[in-house]
Amino acid sequence: MKKISIAFILSLVLSLSLSGCVRYVELSDRAIVQALGIDYIPDRNIYRISMQYFSQTSEGGQNQIDKTQPNVLKSVGEGDSILTAAKNASILSGKDLLLSENRLIIIGSELCNEDLSKTLQFFISNYHSHPKTYVCGAENTAEELIDIRFKEGYVSSQRLINLIENASSEGHTVADYAYQIMSSLCNSTGSAYLPRLKISEQKTDGTVPKESGEGQKGGEEEQEAEKTIVLDGGVVFSDKRKSGVIDSESCVGLQFLSNRMAEYSVTVKDNDNRSTITFFSVRTAITPKFNEKSELYFDISVTADGRFDERGGISETDTARIMAVKSKAEQEVTALMEKAATDIRENCRSDIFGLEKALRHHYPGFVARNKDNITDILLSAPCIIKVKCNTFSLGLESY
Repeated sequence: MKKISIAFILSLVLSLSLSGCVRYVELSDRAIVQALGIDYIPDRNIYRISMQYFSQTSEGGQNQIDKTQPNVLKSVGEGDSILTAAKNASILSGKDLLLSENRLIIIGSELCNEDLSKTLQFFISNYHSHPKTYVCGAENTAEELIDIRFKEGYVSSQRLINLIENASSEGHTVADYAYQIMSSLCNSTGSAYLPRLKISEQKTDGTVPKESGEGQKGGEEEQEAEKTIVLDGGVVFSDKRKSGVIDSESCVGLQFLSNRMAEYSVTVKDNDNRSTITFFSVRTAITPKFNEKSELYFDISVTADGRFDERGGISETDTARIMAVKSKAEQEVTALMEKAATDIRENCRSDIFGLEKALRHHYPGFVARNKDNITDILLSAPCIIKVKCNTFSLGLESY
């Protein structure tokens, strides 16, 4: 008992003495960052950080949010490094930065030309962001995107997070977290992908107008266009730097190629009718093979189940039309994948759908022997793409 008591007293004294070494900051004195944009200004050789942070505007009780007040503020900082810019943003806001709740990092177009791993390393090593932090590229500057506020939800950034997650679930973009992108950059080609955001003027009530609600038009008068943010393809990286931009069609193909597609609907014309098949339970296998001349090629096979969401007048017993529509849908998906492979490999010289991973898994000795020119081998090897969809019509298997 004496030993236990002495150990307890010593641990208590030690904890009390150490507690004075850590600076305590009230949560209300912190800038709870929700979205963060980083730009590089080459003319001045400086970094500029723009951040949306949450402001608590009510006091007392469990609810620290006053819905009648704007809860999103902005602070900026500049410096000759990302760390210096972040510290200056903290100084200008008068609050300590709290990035543990940050869910979105937007990287400006100029900064995409720099080493992406160094940009993301800052957040992983210095400011520990939320583990589920999305990273996006900007068409122009990140700050112009941060400047746009949305009325949906308690924080403005939630609208963009929902935009990215929904587009990913619908098969229109690959959405990765910061640590996943860092892992991708470790391959031989230094390849990565970021969804691309841009500003678009649309008639919508999702954004906060400049007049902040004053002078709103009512009745049947035409609603004025407001600036909002939309997805516009993706930014592709090779050798850890921006190597090109792909459009929305190639982004869909990328989802299939990288085995990320959850569900995708294809509408095809059948005589004068249109039928829609939804691909689900999609499985993509990339298998490296050698032909009779010992030349490397990649066999990319996609298998999926499919359902007719729009029948287009096809009867249950019309097997010929069912097979024709299925074949057209398979051809359309194949074309999307081939376009993505061309845009990403030939135009951007990037491997963001796992060719190197597949080659290392099947032929590690081949990779070791050819490590000095493995990038050229990966990007020049042909890709043979095959798509098969097992369709079901009204619950009955139709093939």
